[in-house]
Amino acid sequence: MMNGIILAIFLLGITGCASPGFIVQPVKDDPSLFVGTARASDGASAETPYTHPVVWDSADLQAILKRVAIQDGSGLMDASRHPQAVFSQEDLRQLIPALQQAFSLAGPSDWVVFAVWGASQPSQALEVTSGGLFLQEQHLHILVANHRERVSSEEEGIQAIRQNPLSRLRDVKRNLLFFPTNYIVASGQIWLAGGFDSPVSEVILDYQGLLESEGPAAPTTETEHTVAKDPRSEPSTSSADEKKLRGLQEEISTLKEELSRLKQQMTPAPADSSPATAP
Repeated sequence: MMNGIILAIFLLGITGCASPGFIVQPVKDDPSLFVGTARASDGASAETPYTHPVVWDSADLQAILKRVAIQDGSGLMDASRHPQAVFSQEDLRQLIPALQQAFSLAGPSDWVVFAVWGASQPSQALEVTSGGLFLQEQHLHILVANHRERVSSEEEGIQAIRQNPLSRLRDVKRNLLFFPTNYIVASGQIWLAGGFDSPVSEVILDYQGLLESEGPAAPTTETEHTVAKDPRSEPSTSSADEKKLRGLQEEISTLKEELSRLKQQMTPAPADSSPATAP
């Protein structure tokens, strides 16, 4: 289960919708992908510096990002609340190399920002998933402002997202999730101060705990990366891991049964239309 829900304010010094208020340095800028580093234009920095630059292993980023999900809707029985993966396999194929490069270039005051464009089905309309990431105090922060949102195919619509990947195109209730949930430190909606009309979704992860259970090593800082390391052995699945997996599967099955029971309770019984029989 989630360990906490937070409401926080991140002061990026953004002065208005027309002016992003931070400097974005592109790292990868293609028709279907934008990744860069972002820094407040007024030079303001977080009270606790970010743990950047950092070198990520592609397998580690894959292990983390494939588990990030998003849930729409506002009620327990809302059918739209079925979690969806934030990133498709094609998204990850494009994103991961660019994110590796951006994290290696980011400084202690920089965020890593991204936007992935694709075509919706079946209309083939242009849609975008965008947000940001940063490391702070051994925790990975993942923010999603837009998830498969329709965007104008006009150049100005695309350029607006490139200038500010953290700006939401539509005010909709969304929650970021992560599975297994025991690696969530906190999650919720956060307000980015100055020029934003609605919050973005955030999840904060104990990514090191996840990677230790997975086998691959956690990312290292640029300084640490220059130190020779012993080769890593191939990860093996222990009986403890198998037991944990079975437990999670049982928990999911129990939750599904409980949800089905609640739906049945909330569905009114049909009235008996047959004629009454005299005693």
